[in-house]
Amino acid sequence: MINYKLTIEYDGENYFGWQRQKNTGRTIQESIENALQTILGKEVRITGAGRTDTGVHSFNQTANFKIEHKLSRDRFLYSLNSILPKDILIKNIKKVSPEFHSRYSAKMREYIYKITLRDKAIERYYFYRFIYDLDFNILDEFIAFLKSNKYFKSLCKNKSDKHNFKCNIDYIGYKYNRKKEEIIFKIRADRFLHSMVRAITGCAMDLARKRLNLEETILKISKGEKIKANYLPGNALFLNKIYY
Repeated sequence: MINYKLTIEYDGENYFGWQRQKNTGRTIQESIENALQTILGKEVRITGAGRTDTGVHSFNQTANFKIEHKLSRDRFLYSLNSILPKDILIKNIKKVSPEFHSRYSAKMREYIYKITLRDKAIERYYFYRFIYDLDFNILDEFIAFLKSNKYFKSLCKNKSDKHNFKCNIDYIGYKYNRKKEEIIFKIRADRFLHSMVRAITGCAMDLARKRLNLEETILKISKGEKIKANYLPGNALFLNKIYY
């Protein structure tokens, strides 16, 4: 069997997330698998590196699949993209070792979240519009805490976790473009819990607008207690890169 790795870009607006589901065909995984079946003439299952939620986008999602025969890379890539919807693009296909697994071989996953402090006409769907004044000192203090924190039970929707809600954050930070009035968060970690990035960014913005108290919130997160932070919507969240 030959193992192939796909690098995928997609706009998640019209899809119920990455993972194939029983009650809908509108997922990224099923769309790609259907296209593969059309070309190869048989059912093919792909394994993704991460399960993005409804409405979430990706610049560089990765997936792999195995087949018996060698593919002509350029011809296959052209054929696959000609069948797929225009909001899904296979950027690259590469032969990899038989042991490669898109999910389990991944070392780090990186997400970005886009926030705008002013109204937009163009690209409005890909930003979260924030209408409150921000205290960037509080935001910086919260980011500093998250850099050393490894326990994220308070910042996810998981009810249980085999790794006890522990994640190792390799990088977390943001860039504020004063001229464009945009804030771009970037978070890189070895694993992410369900809705963790949306919870972190939502909590960060609630703290920065002083809806939540910083000391109280940090204490609750450290203890794994529930906090009343908002989960920001998925339309401004992007899976940016998978590290192997």
